[in-house]
Amino acid sequence: MKVAVIGGGAAGMMAALSAAESGAEVILLEKNEKLGKKLFITGKGRCNLTNDAEKEAFFAHILRNPRFLYSSYGRFDNRAMMDLMEAAGLRLKVERGGRVFPASDKSSDVIRTLEKLLSQRGVTVRLHTEVKEILTEKQDPPASRKKDGPALRVKGLLIQSKGQKEKLTAERVIVATGGLSYPSTGSTGDGYRLAEAAGHSVTPLSPSLVPVEAVFAKKEVAARLKPADLMGLSLKNVSLSAFVKDKKVFEEQGEMLFTHFGVTGPLVLSASAVIGEAVAVKQESAELRIDLKPALTEEQLEARLIRESAAAGAKQLSTFLGAYLPRAMVPVILAQASLSGSSKAADLGKNERRNLIRSMKSLPIKVLALRGYPEAVVTRGGVSVKEINPRTMESKYVKNLYFAGEVLDLDGTTGGYNLQIAWTTGRTAGDAAAKEEVIMKNTILNRNIAIDGPAGSGKSTIAKKIAKETGLIYVDTGAMYRAMAIYFLRRGLTPDDEAGITAACEKANVSIGYENGQQQVYLNDENVTAFLREEAVGQMASASSVYGPVREKMKTLQQRLGREKNVVMDGRDIGTVILPDAFLKIYMTASVEVRAKRRFEELLSKGQDADLAVVARAIEERDYRDTHREIAPLRQAEDAVLIDTSDLSIEEVTETVLRLYKEKLK
Repeated sequence: MKVAVIGGGAAGMMAALSAAESGAEVILLEKNEKLGKKLFITGKGRCNLTNDAEKEAFFAHILRNPRFLYSSYGRFDNRAMMDLMEAAGLRLKVERGGRVFPASDKSSDVIRTLEKLLSQRGVTVRLHTEVKEILTEKQDPPASRKKDGPALRVKGLLIQSKGQKEKLTAERVIVATGGLSYPSTGSTGDGYRLAEAAGHSVTPLSPSLVPVEAVFAKKEVAARLKPADLMGLSLKNVSLSAFVKDKKVFEEQGEMLFTHFGVTGPLVLSASAVIGEAVAVKQESAELRIDLKPALTEEQLEARLIRESAAAGAKQLSTFLGAYLPRAMVPVILAQASLSGSSKAADLGKNERRNLIRSMKSLPIKVLALRGYPEAVVTRGGVSVKEINPRTMESKYVKNLYFAGEVLDLDGTTGGYNLQIAWTTGRTAGDAAAKEEVIMKNTILNRNIAIDGPAGSGKSTIAKKIAKETGLIYVDTGAMYRAMAIYFLRRGLTPDDEAGITAACEKANVSIGYENGQQQVYLNDENVTAFLREEAVGQMASASSVYGPVREKMKTLQQRLGREKNVVMDGRDIGTVILPDAFLKIYMTASVEVRAKRRFEELLSKGQDADLAVVARAIEERDYRDTHREIAPLRQAEDAVLIDTSDLSIEEVTETVLRLYKEKLK
């Protein structure tokens, strides 16, 4: 299978690498003379390649469509990116604010590492190659396919290289062309054109993470002073707030810089990402306010001014303020507070002091405009994520067409977040594009395997091995109950709130995926696999699973999985209730003594104290509850094959089930 990746930036290189690692034949097309041209200049040439923030903190910095990223980030997050680079020999370091850089401070080392990985995976790279058109053909979906499924599918590309046009055959195409920021690096909006030609909509575009053209907001100050008068002044450890139509929309502490046209620096760039649409698209008024003393409250600052101004004697106010402010800021604050610098600090009255405090704690700057794309770190807006599958980055309009990186309507603040968006979406798109269809509906319909049996009979162990050997999807039904438990806990429900849990069931959707050999569990399209084993989740799952509505919800979801995918599912009512028409049904059992010994040894291996007799009694009690429960009791389906695992090894049981499965396939 050939996967063509358009764009050799961060997202494109990651997509190509991921697709190649998944076994695809990959060609990476870049119109520039080298890969990673924009990556080379990021972070002032140092390449802030990600941020070491925890998940919750990370997503607080994603400004557009953060929920769209949940699934893909769960599979390839910031730690995964760091591990990938370090495993490839690139040493990293973490600086203030969690910013991650190569230890060498050279972006070229990041690019060189990626190029090495691409070469090792056999990716073909074609430079000086521009994609003119994505070639498609009508899709004739099987009858079982939804009527609103993709009407088209990819069949190749029309490319231009060295003045010559040619057609390139590719079964799958990934668009990773970037946006409009830094057009000198080749980001000229090609991806938007290709997306719109394929039927996609592009949300309004504007520069983001960009310097701001500004003047001092107070007329009396603006008449005397301009930001250019402070050009080169860097303010560190200040707090910057942004207001749109007098409503605060941003506040953060850090560093900023005055320029000949206004202000820039990390704080200003991040603020621009929040106010960008209001200013650039909606033409709304915006203002920045600087707190020069964020570590002090107004009361603390006033107490200090009272104490120190009284002791200042004949010292002029302009000199006195030099202990509080950078020298270049003193005339600005004096003008903002309507004070004379030649007056004595000791003569500072109450109202004058209050004006001075307000000026230092909230110096207003009027936003005139955002600078353009040549100075923007990223583009705000892009291909609408409503038209993209968040788990695969595949188009909902054209089959086998994928999008990754800045071309999508995703962006964040400064600090490595936007590059992580590129890595995450690129990884997801590449992996998905390389994978063959596991199930061809109406051709291998219903190849489900249902495995039931009492606790300790080995169901889960065997089910996972069978899934791996057959390529079927392993469904951990217990994990699905835990995902529901996460939903209940997030809504503040308690295990005894049957009414609340019953009502909440309606809005919870749980599904299963299989990524890189590992099962992934999704709750309303969010990958929650990492949270499943938390103690509180387990307790809620155990308590809530006794309620009829919860079991009915799980039954519906699990049966839908059985219809949509070919699965291996284990439990206690799979063959009798969940998948009564399963292709193959197995009922596994073993003596109480054998099952108790297995559980006893498992506990010991985990370093837990255990008593074999106690474990055996617990097994017997569990058997009784399972076989006598009112809803879906444990029993062997009439057409299930009985396998007693008491005297069989795991390998022998696996071979038996595989033999039965292959015989049925014949």
